[in-house]
Amino acid sequence: MSKLAELFENEAIKDFGKALRRALRIGEDYSSLVELEYVESKEQFAEVIKRFLRRYETLAKKGYKGKPLTRPKETSLVELMRLVDEYGVKLVRSALISYALVKGGEENE
Repeated sequence: MSKLAELFENEAIKDFGKALRRALRIGEDYSSLVELEYVESKEQFAEVIKRFLRRYETLAKKGYKGKPLTRPKETSLVELMRLVDEYGVKLVRSALISYALVKGGEENE
């Protein structure tokens, strides 16, 4: 199995990917996508995720169609940073963006 495929199976990538998808589709948060696309270091990645979570919190508080939006779990954040250490920023970034842009058939968002 390729490294990217392994990352796609990771729950942290799924959790943050779904949140990024919601931010893009519901909140039109394209700035998070652009910022994420250009990160090169672990420090930059952490800073971009921090800004994304701040923006997403505002969106989650508003909700969507009367329903609250789920937030990424804290354990997923820890796991995401561990993945950056293990696989590198570029692979984790690619997996996260890809997961956010591809809608799975089982989701009704």
